[in-house]
Amino acid sequence: MVKTFDDIRKLAKKRGKKVISIAMPESLSILEAVKELKEEGMIDAVLVGDSENIKKLLDDVRLDIDRKNIIHATDPVEAGYLSVQAIKDGAADILMKGRIPTPDLMKAVLDKEKGLRKGNLLSHVAVAEAPNYDRLLIVSDGGINIRPDVEKKIQIIKNAIVLAKSLGIAHPKIGILCPIERVNPKIPETVDAAELVKLTEKGEFGDVSLEGPIAMDVILSEEAAAKKGIESKIAGKTDIIIVHDVTTGNAILKTLIWLVGAKVGGVVLGAKVPIVLLSRSDTKKEKMLSMLLSIVCC
Repeated sequence: MVKTFDDIRKLAKKRGKKVISIAMPESLSILEAVKELKEEGMIDAVLVGDSENIKKLLDDVRLDIDRKNIIHATDPVEAGYLSVQAIKDGAADILMKGRIPTPDLMKAVLDKEKGLRKGNLLSHVAVAEAPNYDRLLIVSDGGINIRPDVEKKIQIIKNAIVLAKSLGIAHPKIGILCPIERVNPKIPETVDAAELVKLTEKGEFGDVSLEGPIAMDVILSEEAAAKKGIESKIAGKTDIIIVHDVTTGNAILKTLIWLVGAKVGGVVLGAKVPIVLLSRSDTKKEKMLSMLLSIVCC
């Protein structure tokens, strides 16, 4: 089982070279991340944006990209559609957001005729390597679905399982995050959690262990579960945390990065290809980790 981002890097190398189509890549940190992975033979890139600015930045970082893979577009909407078209034409395997506004990229992705939809819900799946936890922790959805209902949570869980399986986790342990461990009609996420447990028992998610409602301390610690008198198969061994809303997921990930020093990467699943959506505050390291995840998911 893959337990660190170093392991993910080794796994990505075994996938063979992938091509990433990047919408408006005019960013030193993005191109530096591309350069590092390209030099390791893992990726090449199609760059869609202001060609003159792109060429200047390529010179600055000493990154060699075939000029035929630089597509000129200064309008964000056009850049979004052209970067998606590179996927549809078979010129690229992965889509990545550069400096393009997220709504402009997603407009192209979700276009019924020209986009990358395949009928599934798109969701953001993040992976964190945190100190004092003996495995990678998958968190979803902290990036796309604002406050999903049970039907959407079903697909969010399935997308997270896809990533877990790609990382070699044969039997994912999943916690439906809530503030308490009992159902309370006044706390909607606890009601959803109980419904998801029933669906798990009916085989909706395949070979997994899913528990909920379950609080964060129990998710992360067998000792906490014992002190609370809770019998849990996943306590301290959880692979996937499913959150109730985007604010909770985003807060968990940003806290892990900024207070704990965790390594975090993320990828959007549910489309025809993996999509890398980046935050404006993401560093080169976080961008590269997200690229590695996207390669593993190809």
